[in-house]
Amino acid sequence: MKKKWKLLIFVGIISAALAVYYFVTRETEKDPSVVQVEKGVFEMTVSSMGELEALVSEQITIPDIMMNLDWRLRIYELPISDIVKEGTIVKKGDYVASLNPMQVEEQLKTRAEEMVTREAELENAKIDSSLVLTEARDGIRKAKDNVLDKEIRVEQSIYESQAVQRQAQISLEVSQRNFEQAERNYIRLKRRHEMQVERAQERLDRLLKDISTLEEVKRTIIIHAPGDGLVVYERDYSGEKIKVGSYVSRWNPFIAMLPDLSTIQSVTYVKEIDISKIKAGLAVRLKIDAFPEKEFIGKITRVANVGQEIAGQFLTGFKVDIKVEPAGETLLPGMTSTNNIVVQSYSDVLTLPRPAIFSASNRFFVYKREGLSTVKQQVAIGGENETHVLIAGGLEKGDRILMHPPKNADELQLAELIDEGA
Repeated sequence: MKKKWKLLIFVGIISAALAVYYFVTRETEKDPSVVQVEKGVFEMTVSSMGELEALVSEQITIPDIMMNLDWRLRIYELPISDIVKEGTIVKKGDYVASLNPMQVEEQLKTRAEEMVTREAELENAKIDSSLVLTEARDGIRKAKDNVLDKEIRVEQSIYESQAVQRQAQISLEVSQRNFEQAERNYIRLKRRHEMQVERAQERLDRLLKDISTLEEVKRTIIIHAPGDGLVVYERDYSGEKIKVGSYVSRWNPFIAMLPDLSTIQSVTYVKEIDISKIKAGLAVRLKIDAFPEKEFIGKITRVANVGQEIAGQFLTGFKVDIKVEPAGETLLPGMTSTNNIVVQSYSDVLTLPRPAIFSASNRFFVYKREGLSTVKQQVAIGGENETHVLIAGGLEKGDRILMHPPKNADELQLAELIDEGA
């Protein structure tokens, strides 16, 4: 009978031990609020938001003739009336976009009306010149005839008294001076009217040139691809992508681009406080919003030496270029990315998710399960990244840690570290 009780007690102990073992080993699978301390690779990272750009691309711009339009034409910018869908694959010479010709047509109409006035001005200048110069030439002929008449009178006066001869000579000299003055006046008058005709002709020629330029602009507002590639919209001054209704001008001539997709990079700005950790050659893990389920690999190719203000954050940042491996996907300029720059990597270290670590009075601790009880255990932290913390002491691999404080958290005493370097 005694042996039977001993056997029952032994079986009970074994069953209890198995039950505890099953509870302990299966707890983390049943309860997501309990995690285990894991050993493996830990990476310390600096995170930043970025945007994909092509290092090499061919620009699609407004026509060359619009880059140097004379201010007199009063065409400072034109709206886009149509543009192919972003992502369209085009060949050299294919249609890409068109600009609204309304301003050009209005200026052509205005100058066509002005043409009537300018042609009339030129014709009037020529007629006035002809009439005035004809009259001036008649005056010269009369003055010359008067000189000849005075010369005859001087010749005839040799039979007259000295006084009469002197008077005839004076009349001749006066008529000669009048003739010379008439010739000089004619030269000035001719030059003045020639200049008036020239100015009228210049105004007309300038108007004809303007009309020719406007007609050329009207012919070239249909934009074609300068090469083969995939169309990606450019951005305007405000950072918004070009679209129908956007204005382009000599100061903002870019409509779209044909990027070399083999040169895609992520451009990001790292805060001043973190830039000392960043250098060319560091590995980067990227999440691109267009491919949320996929992680991409990159490498830093350049770090700016001079910082600038990060838009909207009132912080100084340094531009960092990251070469991205496409991993079989079509990466396009303008896609946004989250860049996790790996600044330090450790192997064979203990880690825990960040939410499992708590702090108070400048000390870090966790709630560790020991059997069916919970212990408030102090830990040493060796570093952290966006998701995990490196445990430098206080825990061992496989320890079960609560992600949330237990109900009796206020009653637990802190178990301090014996050796923080352990």
